[in-house]
Amino acid sequence: MTSTSPDLRTTVAADKTERWHRLRQAALTLFEERGFAAVSIDDIAAAAGVSRRTFFNHFETKAGALFDPAPGEAAQVAELLAREVGADPWAALTRALKAYLAEELRTVSARRRILAGQPELNRFLLLANMYFEESVLAWLGGRGITGLHARAMSSMALACVREAFTAWDAESGQARLFELLDQLFALAAAGTAAIRATGAADRVTDRTTGRITDGATNRATGRTTERDRDRATPKAGQTRSRILLTAERLFAEHGVFAVSNRQISEAAGQGNNAAVGYHFGTKSDLLRAIVDDHTTRLERIRERLLRDRGDSTELRDWVACVVLPFTDHLSSLGTPSWYARLAAQIMTEPRLRELVAGGLHDAPGFHTVVAGLHRCLPGLPPELRRRRDDMARTLLVHTCAHRERTLPMDADAARAAWEATAAELMDAVEGLYLAPASSH
Repeated sequence: MTSTSPDLRTTVAADKTERWHRLRQAALTLFEERGFAAVSIDDIAAAAGVSRRTFFNHFETKAGALFDPAPGEAAQVAELLAREVGADPWAALTRALKAYLAEELRTVSARRRILAGQPELNRFLLLANMYFEESVLAWLGGRGITGLHARAMSSMALACVREAFTAWDAESGQARLFELLDQLFALAAAGTAAIRATGAADRVTDRTTGRITDGATNRATGRTTERDRDRATPKAGQTRSRILLTAERLFAEHGVFAVSNRQISEAAGQGNNAAVGYHFGTKSDLLRAIVDDHTTRLERIRERLLRDRGDSTELRDWVACVVLPFTDHLSSLGTPSWYARLAAQIMTEPRLRELVAGGLHDAPGFHTVVAGLHRCLPGLPPELRRRRDDMARTLLVHTCAHRERTLPMDADAARAAWEATAAELMDAVEGLYLAPASSH
């Protein structure tokens, strides 16, 4: 039996970290030179002197090369914060943030410039910031600042950083950025002066019973409690978004019934295994929240199409209103995405359809589209029209689920793939409705 020596393991880990940073720097350089959309994964790998396969050993997506936390970043942040002992928490936190930015200015400022040209990438930045903020919250907890107080202080500090970068002109130099940071931190200091170590103050007294609670929602009385207010904070919104994205991926990859709330909480990086229940309730509630979020965005696309084609008498226009909301929305999600595969599960599993009743295809705009489509098919008996509606939806969702599973990782290639899929689906769906009815 042989074993790997500690020295060899250290060398392997160091080599992997070095390749990670080489890929990150290559990606930043190319994104700044050409723009995010114009750079492929192969371009990044070639610039870093590694293979495409090596890229995927370090990053799952092209966006990951820009936004994934660096190896050891959490430890780096924790170390910077740990140096600040015996100081006012706000002063300590802002000094640590400035130290971090001084060390990582190249990456952070490059991200900001790239995002200015492609704001739809902000959703990836949101996830990246969550990992950073978790280190800050853990440090604040060690200083006795917890709950809403910790989230308020952390959110204010990170908002100051964001606004400083927004106001900063890179040509004015690094010193100007830190001047802006100091000004914003000073403005926010008055608000943080009221934040002190917490504990009992985070609990809520029920004035009716006199009992002290831990902030759970009082649905029986309808009063707003600490947990309600917690859900309205920026940190809570970020956590909810992260849980939604994680659940959607796990449901799509493994099946809704095969994934537990505990697994979702752990995969979403939540230290509390009950995080899903806290933010959403049951798994059914979580699934409905995912579907409702996508349905809202699908409806916006339908509304735009209906404004352009709502008075058309051409079948092709109404078929486009059936197909394009789904394919355009999936294309907007980037790559990888998971919603088409989740939608396919919901469509074919009666229990899931019951759980999300009112979602997926039950939005008002969808029924307007179906009514317009049916007006173009006066020769088809109503029952046959309804059966072909079901066929068309099945064709649409399952074709998109297959396309999503095989989607190219490159953003431009992925968009082109969705456009081609949309065109093929419109041809197929139009042909389905125009096919003659066989006599029985």
